[in-house]
Amino acid sequence: MTHYFGFLPSDELSDMIAEAERIIESNEQVDYYPYRNKLTQQIARELLDNLLVSLIDVIPNAERQASMRKIVGTIERATETLLNILLGKDKNEDIMPSFNFLKNESMFIDNEGMRRVGFALSKESAQTITEGFAAMTPDTVDKVKFKTALETMTEDALTHFMSRFTETLKLGMIKRKSVPVAKAAIDKGMSMALNKLLPQLPDDGLNRLARFYRPFLIDMAD
Repeated sequence: MTHYFGFLPSDELSDMIAEAERIIESNEQVDYYPYRNKLTQQIARELLDNLLVSLIDVIPNAERQASMRKIVGTIERATETLLNILLGKDKNEDIMPSFNFLKNESMFIDNEGMRRVGFALSKESAQTITEGFAAMTPDTVDKVKFKTALETMTEDALTHFMSRFTETLKLGMIKRKSVPVAKAAIDKGMSMALNKLLPQLPDDGLNRLARFYRPFLIDMAD
């Protein structure tokens, strides 16, 4: 059994994936970098939408919702700025490692035959996340385990889509050094979001949050 994290792409992202696959696999004589860049930026937007933006609706207090929106906005801007710096007008042969990473390591077909954007979790992460979500029931709530599960899930997603993805880019030393700095800032924003959100939610709110995230965890037979 392999455990995955994955979200269903929007119609827009699905169309972009299909177009990039068609152009690259048919060896069409065009520049590939605009397709790689747009695809990467859209994946980043939808990843943050699924991990963070949708959480705002769970918060019962309007003032705290506004505070969460500011945090989320900061994370979104930091991510967009980083991608604008890193994604350049690369040669077609230099695009292929990024494209192969997105296609082969960042997408999978789930048990219902639907394409998801995501990746395989390590056994350790899968166990931590599964135990954290199992600790959330209508009768019992273990907030510490649940928080650890959410932190593990978000950290793994950032590591995959930021750290591992940027390893496929042809970057100079200065740009490559900017990646861990930007990731640390985004990590801090993610942590702030969770630390603001979780303490203010009652047990039923925490269970709603767990129900929201559970569909992102997919168990697939090997």
